[in-house]
Amino acid sequence: MNEKNRANYYAIIPAKVRYDRNLKPAEKILYGELTALSNKNGYCHAQNRYFANLYNVSNETVSRWISHLQSLGYIYAELIRNEQQVVISRHIYVVDL
Repeated sequence: MNEKNRANYYAIIPAKVRYDRNLKPAEKILYGELTALSNKNGYCHAQNRYFANLYNVSNETVSRWISHLQSLGYIYAELIRNEQQVVISRHIYVVDL
């Protein structure tokens, strides 16, 4: 991925996230990435594939990281569905700590 395609915002990782021993280091970095990508619209709409390519991991790994962050209350993921209830996008919100 070239530099033009990467977000050019500041990432914020609050102390509560940085020092949470339940989080893996990569999950903390992903949290920071989510804050950066949420700056424009208030939510992040990037797909797991984007993060997998960015961090050179599998889509499944990213899915686990996101699920773990959500289970700990750091983020909230909202699935956007069409009339047939098919998921068309996902909005990830960073929860105010």
